Amino acid sequence: MKFGEVGKNWVWMLGLGILFTTLGIAGLLVLPLLSITSVALFGAFMMLAGALQIVQGITKAREWKSGGLHVIMGLVYVLGGLFAIVNPVLATAIYTLLLGLSLITIGTIRIAVAFQNKDVGQWGLMALSGFFTVLLGTLIVLQWPWSSLWAVGLFVSLDLIMSGASFVAIALSAKIEYDATRNAARG
Repeated sequence: MKFGEVGKNWVWMLGLGILFTTLGIAGLLVLPLLSITSVALFGAFMMLAGALQIVQGITKAREWKSGGLHVIMGLVYVLGGLFAIVNPVLATAIYTLLLGLSLITIGTIRIAVAFQNKDVGQWGLMALSGFFTVLLGTLIVLQWPWSSLWAVGLFVSLDLIMSGASFVAIALSAKIEYDATRNAARG
């Protein structure tokens, strides 16, 4: 049995897939709101992580050579998170610009790696992937700051849709196998 417990509980995975897909599609309808909300939520996570690192630096790492550095790292996280929460629109714009520049850099490196490995099969697909990554990054940078209204939300929405579709596909495959196994057992 390939799917194990998923086969018995395929409905839950199907429901999760439908939920993720629905949320992703809903996110596409409110990209600016999703972009800004995602960055603000990330800021809240940064603040929590920073606070925990400060506590760890003060209570657990104070005897270490780097104990003070743990506190400083925690403070940087807290300040970065606070900035994202206090001004999520500006934080989204900055994050979007960094995202676009990162995609251009990563795509360029991917193309270079592909051309360095022309003896490897499918190197052309890697180069093509790099080209599309550079293209996406360039579109984000050229449309900046307006791309801040759609880029982050689009990536979050597409990720939810792709994850949801994967869950649906796994759930349906698990159901088919589970039903076939049950029917074979009944004989």
